[in-house]
Amino acid sequence: MWYKQEIRKVLFMEIFVSKKTKGIKSQIANLVAIANLDGNFSVAEKKLIFELGEKNGLSNDRVKEIIRSEEPIKFKAPENDSLRFDRVYECVQMVLTEDDNEDQKIDFCTELAIKLGIRMAVAGVLVKKIVDGIKTNKSHETLKKESADFLSF
Repeated sequence: MWYKQEIRKVLFMEIFVSKKTKGIKSQIANLVAIANLDGNFSVAEKKLIFELGEKNGLSNDRVKEIIRSEEPIKFKAPENDSLRFDRVYECVQMVLTEDDNEDQKIDFCTELAIKLGIRMAVAGVLVKKIVDGIKTNKSHETLKKESADFLSF
């Protein structure tokens, strides 16, 4: 009967998981998908995912669970443009950790941006702007401010 207690505990915990936590779990699952596009989940990609998890209040154990999970994590779109930008930025960061299959991964980021609620007409331009900005060492905040033309924060 121990398993019934475990099931109750999991259900109880899921009820009290915050919207932010659900959103970051969804984002980490998306980043894992990007990392796996080339069939090689590199150390640099894992490091970035763990850093983002920690930055957003997830334990390393929870991040490991998300990475290892074969169960799909329900997609959770951010509730505002500022968070949408952050999620796209993180996606691009993941793409740029390695040089291989960059175009395919950038296309994935553009599709994700659309799924996050960014207009189709703007998504590709926004992703390109973030790629170029990261490659020229612009800060996250600078890129966010420059992207205000595309989004209304």
